[in-house]
Formats: sequence, structure tokens, C-alpha cells
Amino acid sequence: MTKPFFGRSAVALLLAIAGHSCGPAPPHRVLTVEEVVPRIDALNGQVVSIAGYLPRCAGYDCILFRTKADSDAWDRVMIALRTNRRVRIPDLPIVGIGSRADFDFDAQAAPFTNAYVVITGTVTNMCRFEGKPACTDRTTDLWPTAIRAGSPPAPR
Repeated sequence: MTKPFFGRSAVALLLAIAGHSCGPAPPHRVLTVEEVVPRIDALNGQVVSIAGYLPRCAGYDCILFRTKADSDAWDRVMIALRTNRRVRIPDLPIVGIGSRADFDFDAQAAPFTNAYVVITGTVTNMCRFEGKPACTDRTTDLWPTAIRAGSPPAPR
């Protein structure tokens, strides 16, 4: 009597392949703010996760910064502008986070403000012109779907 063509090792291999293809998709890599901004047109329409610092998220103000230091620099410039002082606006990479319906993302993000976070959502370039923010209300570079705690970037 001849042995069947498929031995035990072949069956095990087929089961391993089938099990792997039915499992959950591998997690995608978390991008940084400075990786997303120059690639916003190429990433348009893609679901990504972005790590950064979120100082606040309410109303017309929900911006993801690279670091807390960038956020603080941005705040100093905004204070100076409100007092009619002439200042140079720093060219910092920022990602504007959209509001979703009825600003419900703001409530979801509230426990995570003033901290490093990872926000997942769909990238959009609708508020960019030649790579720079171009909307005057709440800038939207990412339509958010989830937020979780993150950690500061590794020192350079």
C-alpha cells in the first residue's frame, strides 16, 4: 500500500496557513506627526494611527503636536497674536483633529488632554494647501475614530 501524497507535515503546514489567513490583521505602525504632515497627500483617505501631544480638544481647537514643547511654543505665539504683537509663527508640524458629529470626539478625547496620545482615524488633505494648514475654523487633517494613551517620543 502506498502512502498518501500529503503527509502529516503538509497537513500541518496547510492548517497553519489557513489559521494565519483567518486571524486578525497585523496592527499597523503608529506614525508620528512629523511623518504624517509631509505625506498628507499620499496618505489621503487612509486609516492611520498618529502619536503626538494633545493639549486640549474642544470647540475649534483640537491640534495634535509633535511634542509638549511644540504645543507650548504654539501657545506663546497665539497669546502674542491676541495682544496684537507681531510675532513669527513657527513652522511646526501639526495635525488638526476633526470633530465628528456634534463634537462627540471632544468628549471622548477629554480624559486624554494635556498628554501624549495615539489617535486613529482617516487622513484627509481637505484643509491643506501646498502642505500648509488652510482652514480658518477647526483644521481637519484626521477624521478620528479612536484615541488611547501614548508616550513621549524617544529623545533624539
